[in-house]
Amino acid sequence: MKLLRFEPSVPNFGDDLNTRLWQALAPSLFESGEDRTAFVGIGTIVGIDPGRATRLEVFSSGAGYTKATRWRDLDVRYHCVRGPLTARVLGLDADRALTDGAILAPLYPRFRQNRVAVAGGVVVIPHYETIGFPGWAEAADIAGYALVDPRGTPEGVIAALASARLVLTESLHGAILADAYGVPWRGFAVSRNFSTAKWADWAASLALQADIVMVPPPDPMPLLRFGKRAEPFGARLSLDPDAALREFHGRVGQAESVPYLKVQAKRLLESVPAARRLLGFSPERTAQALVRLAAEDPYCSAQALRVSLRDEMLDRLDALARTHGSGLVIQTIADTPQAVD
Repeated sequence: MKLLRFEPSVPNFGDDLNTRLWQALAPSLFESGEDRTAFVGIGTIVGIDPGRATRLEVFSSGAGYTKATRWRDLDVRYHCVRGPLTARVLGLDADRALTDGAILAPLYPRFRQNRVAVAGGVVVIPHYETIGFPGWAEAADIAGYALVDPRGTPEGVIAALASARLVLTESLHGAILADAYGVPWRGFAVSRNFSTAKWADWAASLALQADIVMVPPPDPMPLLRFGKRAEPFGARLSLDPDAALREFHGRVGQAESVPYLKVQAKRLLESVPAARRLLGFSPERTAQALVRLAAEDPYCSAQALRVSLRDEMLDRLDALARTHGSGLVIQTIADTPQAVD
């Protein structure tokens, strides 16, 4: 079968994790190269364009951006999904909800914890679409934290997250990978380019009662490009499942119409950095917000629960792999240490 994943315009370590992890754990699934059957893995990709595939093997994926009705004429088999919200949206039995497949990353030697330059410190990882805007390096430097670019390789990003003392993240997979390695984390959002639904889905899978804090970006470009949330900076976004489900239904399939004059004003501000500074955003303001966030009690799931979910996920992956030739090679992988790039 082929691997079906989201491919953004720039690299994103969470999406790129698919090409490393699944083929390493269950290579028999991908040996034929047949493209009428597809493995749908890590990401908020339920409903993704299936291409030529007519049969989908869904494994730990999440719903949140696309209507699943896109798949209504396909043979779709849900082995597990990211969390209970995805299961509810799809009308699946509760036992189909496990957690995000990235929980398996620590089993792969190339993703094993490796001491790096930021070991023991606080790291900041914005969303892959946010970090391209100005000011993040300056904000992290002022706060005394290390900036992690989510556009880096999965090996490099995961090594930095696994070695940290605390992870401050706008990237969902920044939280997922930190948690998988037992590293405490706190989540933040800066604009409307943030889905509480997918965060709540994953958090509920690990019995985490968490919230997300609104942090002002160092430059207003993310707000001009994606829009500002209604909540003020400093506010907490609840990951309440029912509220998140309402957001999901409001987000999926909806296209916002922006008035012409507002579009023109945004374009002017985007083209004139000096004008944007008049809006009151700065690296210093962001740094102060990040320092306050780092002082709050962090989150991390219970190790026993992570192990239980990991083992159940491995059992289901092994069962799927055996229908396509042979089971997992996790024992071989675990016995063959490799250096993290």
